[in-house]
Amino acid sequence: MARMERPKLADLVASALSEAIGGGRWEERLPGSRVLAEEFGASVPTVSKALRQLERQGLIEGCGSRKAYRIADPGDARRSPDLPAPERKAIILTHADIGTLPHSTRQVIDTSRAMLVRRGWSVESRTFDFLHAKRPHRSWDHLVPLDPELPMVAVFGRHALEKWAHGHGLRMAFLGGTTARPETPMIAVKSSLLAAEAVRRLTDMGHRRIILPVCDRPPAFADSIKQAVREGLERVGVTYVPKFHTPESDYQRPDVIRGMIESAFASNPPTAIVMLDWKEFVTAACALARMGFLIPRDVSVVILNEQAETDWFLPKLSCFRFPVTRMASAVARWVSEGTSTAGSNFLSADFDEGGSIAPPRER
Repeated sequence: MARMERPKLADLVASALSEAIGGGRWEERLPGSRVLAEEFGASVPTVSKALRQLERQGLIEGCGSRKAYRIADPGDARRSPDLPAPERKAIILTHADIGTLPHSTRQVIDTSRAMLVRRGWSVESRTFDFLHAKRPHRSWDHLVPLDPELPMVAVFGRHALEKWAHGHGLRMAFLGGTTARPETPMIAVKSSLLAAEAVRRLTDMGHRRIILPVCDRPPAFADSIKQAVREGLERVGVTYVPKFHTPESDYQRPDVIRGMIESAFASNPPTAIVMLDWKEFVTAACALARMGFLIPRDVSVVILNEQAETDWFLPKLSCFRFPVTRMASAVARWVSEGTSTAGSNFLSADFDEGGSIAPPRER
């Protein structure tokens, strides 16, 4: 069983603050950092870090050199605590515990939840494994209400879940994932665009032997990633070799990733590696260390999906920072508007160059 990621204290404080703000605990301004630190049982620096997270998410705003924070205006009146609990309900569907999801995904969920609560919605979470389902399961009928008026947001949605929702006439949007129906709303950062940008930056530096492992990904997603890598390499005159540049596997396990990395370096050592997520990068970094390769002296590395832990890696990892507030606003808008324009809403991400990429060394 996969080990659950242990959230940092600042993340826990930020989540607790977000929930308190969403519940209307404070009308306009937050108490000072020392007061909050005493209340939440954390140090002042930890509370300050949590407050900066909420400021980046757009939930609070700084207002002066004394670092007081005011609650940002969401554009809708907040629900009075004297009113009864809201009747409007939305459900967030995940294939695994929210604590195990990527950091940026958790931020989007927390921020959109806070936005919706402030607009008078209650937000529930339901977890069942739809990620690897090949077809809809009848058991799903008993896990969520089959109410066509109930908005549901599926995190990393898949074709089987989409087909199930369509068959029951349910109102569902995907936060990331893959769709087969153009009418299914999708809110996401498109990974293939990030892969294309990573390959472009690396080839502009002079890299030609670039690999991007693709493990346990839906066929449509895998095809889009391979297409991005192929086009990026062919742009600089490199012949794309699928088994070398984008090795594939139906399984996402440490031994699979390690085998891919070791195999690539045994045949034609790559000068750059692009990884889809943090877990895969950890195994790749361990494999590189075992073989005596240093980042970025011997091999450059880019990770597409940021994780809080990336900031602890030395050198600082080159990665993409997701637009958390814009994605959360899109989710909250889709839920609260009742009707929404169908189709995909792909947002851009900012590239953080970090210190893990450099021009290739001659070998």
